[in-house]
Amino acid sequence: MTHNIEEVTFEELEATDVISVELVPERKGLILKHCEYYVSSRRHGTTVTRRYNEFVQLYDVLYAKYPYRAVCSLPPKRVVVGGGSPLFLQRRRAALQRWLTLVARHPVLAHDADLRTFLCETSPRLDKPKHDEFILAGTQEDNAGDLSTDEMQESFVSEQEQLRLAHLGLGRLFKIFEKVEGRCDAERTDIRELGAALNALSSPAVADTARWSRMRDAMKAAAELAIETGETQLEVTEEEAMDGMLLALDAVGAYRQLCSRLTRGLHAERAAAAAAAPQCAAARALRARHRYALRCAVEEARIARVYALSALELLPELLRTLGTAHARVAAVWADLHTALRHPNSKQTARD
Repeated sequence: MTHNIEEVTFEELEATDVISVELVPERKGLILKHCEYYVSSRRHGTTVTRRYNEFVQLYDVLYAKYPYRAVCSLPPKRVVVGGGSPLFLQRRRAALQRWLTLVARHPVLAHDADLRTFLCETSPRLDKPKHDEFILAGTQEDNAGDLSTDEMQESFVSEQEQLRLAHLGLGRLFKIFEKVEGRCDAERTDIRELGAALNALSSPAVADTARWSRMRDAMKAAAELAIETGETQLEVTEEEAMDGMLLALDAVGAYRQLCSRLTRGLHAERAAAAAAAPQCAAARALRARHRYALRCAVEEARIARVYALSALELLPELLRTLGTAHARVAAVWADLHTALRHPNSKQTARD
């Protein structure tokens, strides 16, 4: 069970598997409703039904078996009374899909027997392992090109800081794009409400003068344009780019959680090994585990970097889409100006 993760690319990880998690339409339970999910794996060609608690079981097994791997946390559980909030359910579904995607594409976890059981068996039975990955891997033979323990420790400290900054930066970008998307949606709603207000003002009256009639015609034309625009779905953001950013945030966040655990554990292992007799079996085992943990940390940093880079490479397309969306909204305001100034003109700049 020896694993040696070389440099990987996002395309290689993506080719490992494509995971789909979809809500089962019918929720079960008389009072406390619970959700079920259709979980599909392209790699195995399977679709199974799973509950949230079964995701928790898989997480517990993987977390116990792979203490030196970046297994990110599951989205939080919430008791779903009366069906639950559709927005909450949809966000949790998307988060579960990202979580399982990261697991199923991981160069080591993807080959785990318990993961395969979860993805393929109708009624999976997952028991916590008696041993972790280090014990199951057996004796670790060092290659001539392997980094020394001190070099891996130095790399661990450096990567930890760099990926911390990457995680913070990606988080800021995602929040910015969310706000931009929200502003586009709000502006479309405002345009639709403007159309309704103009439409109400455009109703003819007996006392209308020629000047009033011209104004009402202008408001009628502008109202039709505003209502039509407000009801049209505008493509505000590039969904693939936003999903990629969330996936990267989960991956880098999982690496940061791993770093936090390892920072505490590695110091304890090193201190215990130093306190023991240098040649005793316990000290040798602790030094070997310490080195194994550092090797895993170096490998996990490479994977986290791959996801962060893939998200950043999608930024140009995301910015193009946002720019187009704002340009379309600006064009609508220009069209409304034209409609109010020239009510008999049906041709607008947007057309």
